[in-house]
Amino acid sequence: MVYRQRRLFSIVISCLLANISYGQEVKVLGLFGDRAFIKVDTKSAVIRIGQSHQNVQLKSISNQKAILLVDNKDIALGLGDSYQSAPPVVEEKKPAVVKPKASVTIFSNLSDQFITSGVINGRIVSFVVDTGATSISMSRKHAQRLGIDFRAKGKEGLSSTANGDVKHWQMMLNSVKVGAITLSFVEANIRDTEDDLPILLGMSFLSRVKLEQSGQKMVITEK
Repeated sequence: MVYRQRRLFSIVISCLLANISYGQEVKVLGLFGDRAFIKVDTKSAVIRIGQSHQNVQLKSISNQKAILLVDNKDIALGLGDSYQSAPPVVEEKKPAVVKPKASVTIFSNLSDQFITSGVINGRIVSFVVDTGATSISMSRKHAQRLGIDFRAKGKEGLSSTANGDVKHWQMMLNSVKVGAITLSFVEANIRDTEDDLPILLGMSFLSRVKLEQSGQKMVITEK
């Protein structure tokens, strides 16, 4: 049993050592006019000037020395001389850095509303999260306060409400931010009213994020 364990240990160590690269050992075994007999690791060959063996090139022979190109540099070796090339540089693989996704946690108030602050086109606002609203919805009064040019950039239409048809403008907001989550070109509905009802954070924003609710807690996470 002990012998088998030692044998297994020896095999594992041999495999590990086999995977370690020590570079090339180059040795000159003979010089003959314009030829050199060289050995690279365990493989030998006779090569002429200009020829290569195992990525080692014979550039010239001068003063009883072979000028060999090894590791992109000239090495002069005489008869019986050897050279140990540098092992290849293995770059350490760094683990990929996974950037955490931005998220914001909201707790409901006594009216079971999820209210959070946000930013529209660089202006701070207060949102009420409303999954029943098709888009971000606000009154004309809010839009004017935020400097939104809805008359020029919006598409005019009519919305049916409990109080009858109300004119509105459908348009794209340049940017909407909630917590650290920022989305560009978010659809909004501007009602032709002067009310101060909260701005609704509707599905034009919510459908582009991950929404999780558990009781009085809601977590909005970027996709």
